[in-house]
Amino acid sequence: MLKICKKCDIIKLDKKQNWGRSRKGSLDLKIAVILLSVLSVLFLGALIFAVYKILALRKRVRIKRDEMTGLLNRRSFMHEGRLVLDKYRERSEGEIALVVFDVDKLRLINTLYGTDEGDKVVCAFAKAIRSAAGKGDIIGRVDTDDFALLTKLHGKTVEERIEKFAAALPDFISNISIREQVNYYAGVCVFDGQDDIYTLFNKANLCLLTHGDGQRISTFTSDMEQRMVENEIMRTEMLDALKNGQFELFYQPKVSFKTGKMTGVEALIRWHHPTKGFIPPCDFIPLAEQFGIITKIDEWGLLTACRQGKHWLDIGLPPIKISVNMSQAQFVRTDVYATVVRVLEETGFDPQYLEIEVTETMAMTDVEHTVGVLNKIHALGVSISMDDLGTGYSSLASLKTIPFDVLKIDRSLVCDVNENDTSRRITSAIVAMGKALKMIVLAEGVETGEQSKLLTDLGCDMAQGYYYSKPCPANEIETMLIIPINPNVKT
Repeated sequence: MLKICKKCDIIKLDKKQNWGRSRKGSLDLKIAVILLSVLSVLFLGALIFAVYKILALRKRVRIKRDEMTGLLNRRSFMHEGRLVLDKYRERSEGEIALVVFDVDKLRLINTLYGTDEGDKVVCAFAKAIRSAAGKGDIIGRVDTDDFALLTKLHGKTVEERIEKFAAALPDFISNISIREQVNYYAGVCVFDGQDDIYTLFNKANLCLLTHGDGQRISTFTSDMEQRMVENEIMRTEMLDALKNGQFELFYQPKVSFKTGKMTGVEALIRWHHPTKGFIPPCDFIPLAEQFGIITKIDEWGLLTACRQGKHWLDIGLPPIKISVNMSQAQFVRTDVYATVVRVLEETGFDPQYLEIEVTETMAMTDVEHTVGVLNKIHALGVSISMDDLGTGYSSLASLKTIPFDVLKIDRSLVCDVNENDTSRRITSAIVAMGKALKMIVLAEGVETGEQSKLLTDLGCDMAQGYYYSKPCPANEIETMLIIPINPNVKT
């Protein structure tokens, strides 16, 4: 019995020990589960935080870079440029220059050929600038059509840098269908050790606004800022002139060689400034084109000329054609056809007495677009004239596709037509071509009787120039319509 009891006690003791062990194991398992859960939460939190940091970094990179080209954006370019200039001030090693590259007529390319073509041009420019940049140079796309390069010259000239870019550009645009239309302007400012990055950039950018015709590279000079101020004053004054009636149209007669009678006039703008007096067109028309005001002046000129023509018809004067010049900007930035229709309706002027003059260069800028617009205008009954023939690079095919009624031989050929065999032969060829195409041929800039006689012998139909009359106010044209011009007397 005693043994059995001892065995029972042992059995009971074993059960208690096993239960204790089981209870401890269950507790360890719970602790392990809790720890695992905590670790999982911490790991997940760390993972989320890491992903957040990566996305934030990527976002900062996107903000720092232009998405299309991968170059620095404007803000980042200015920031990096400031650091470079600060470092240069401390060490003064070599020369630094800032170059602003302008993609010529990018907005026009986007309008005429689509943004896909424009984007290809932008990317080509970015690659060309990269290829021309030196070690440590900063490159950015600072505007839709502008790039900036802050370059350490390392003994080279800034012109060499730009020439390297210009030499590389054709390779990068070779696969672009409109590569003939792609060109650039460059504004340059060499760091003087004093300017901050913003001033340096503004000076280089200013050069883009002051470059001359055919001048691809313009370098900042101290008098540019003064000229810019003067140009801004002129811009404001031109807008005031439109509002306050300071512009006036003068009219230069066009005379028939056969009859000696005035058959038309060309409307020419004059500016009577209240304090500066008479300002010739050559002093303000280029600025009007630069500042985009030329389209407003063109519309004013068309409206004024048509009103004047209607007035002459209403008072019973013999009908004559009035020719009005249209700028390239008018064709590109506005709906010329809609403008002509609106003006004709508003004034009641008969379209058969209106003539639109476009230059040879304008006609060749975008033939397809120009042909479409001019055909619509021509269908209204308006005549079309090619001005300055012989000064540009026209395609003879354009004379077949564009509905020209009149060819105007430029004064540069007429001025020495009696003395220069080449001028005479070119003039003769233009006359023969015009006749073959059933166009009226007009010589402008006729100033002597000898020129008038030779042009008559060559077969010219009409003449315009100081030999017949200088540009006159409208009231003097009314007198000439009543008393015909004597072709042998200079008025």
